[in-house]
Amino acid sequence: MQVALTHFMEKDRFDIDELISNYLLGSISTEENSELNNWLNASIDNQRYFSEQKALWELFETHKKMQKIDEQKAFREISRQINKSPRIGFFGYFQRAAAILLLPLIAVSGFYYNKQKVDHVQVAQVTNTVETPLGMRSSLILPDSTKVWLNAGSKISFPVVFSNEKRIVNLSGEAYFEVKKNKKWPFVVATKNVSVLVTGTTFNCNAYPENDQVQTVLVEGEVTIVNVSATALKSMSPGELAIYSKKDGQITKKKTDLQKYIAWKNGKLMFRDDKMDKVVEKLERWYNVEFVISDKEISDYVYTATFVDESLDQVLKMLSISAPIRYTISERKKQSDDTFERAVVKLYKKI
Repeated sequence: MQVALTHFMEKDRFDIDELISNYLLGSISTEENSELNNWLNASIDNQRYFSEQKALWELFETHKKMQKIDEQKAFREISRQINKSPRIGFFGYFQRAAAILLLPLIAVSGFYYNKQKVDHVQVAQVTNTVETPLGMRSSLILPDSTKVWLNAGSKISFPVVFSNEKRIVNLSGEAYFEVKKNKKWPFVVATKNVSVLVTGTTFNCNAYPENDQVQTVLVEGEVTIVNVSATALKSMSPGELAIYSKKDGQITKKKTDLQKYIAWKNGKLMFRDDKMDKVVEKLERWYNVEFVISDKEISDYVYTATFVDESLDQVLKMLSISAPIRYTISERKKQSDDTFERAVVKLYKKI
């Protein structure tokens, strides 16, 4: 059975992470700056988040400046000047004395710089973890200015400062990436089963641990997918979907409709010829509920639908109008720890 349903309800809003990024880059407009100030004045939590992002940015900028310093070259140059044959006279002796007096300063500077490098290594070992609970979505900016959107029930871990060789993040769940381009500084998204190798690219990776596949779609740029045993490798072009099968460890790819896989980033719940089990899977994460299909025949239904900003009840009502199904939603009961259990949605075939 094919069910077609489309419903849109767009809304405009500022991306706070983008406003903060523009502020730190010094490219924020007057309108954006006003919006950022309004957001900061709204709550202490907003101010705390801004301070954390600013501190990370300053740490990253310090790190970049540190990489430009070559204290060994400076030391060799001073040593060469000292070892020159000095000219006779007060000025010649003064030069030599001044150079000798500089030695302790250089030694202290070298010690301070080496301490900075040690501190940098220690900082690089500190890992941030951002987790988005079921029923919610979030966005963040990584230390290299890469933008990330996290879907419901997802988690990403990354160092406070990336190493000089690679930018590695660990993903469990689904995320959309706009990677800051740098061909000499590869970006790697590591999941339990595959790694996505990137230089500067926009793509989506779906790697929920409970699924039997890892799906990657490429919007622009190029990526390479490789499994953990390095026995399967695929290079992707824009508009392609790469599927890693956890059953046989193989990777296949094909052309696809990108919107089906990336619409969630913009708050759209989209289905394109999806069977009921896939529909239920998305709805469970999107609304943080549990589904039970009481009549197996429902599992064979195929849906094409797009929802924006609808409540769970609205989505279920629209589906029940378009297909021969009915549903019930259980009342959420309070548990011993004062939290509420997940609602259970049961689907039945209409009689």
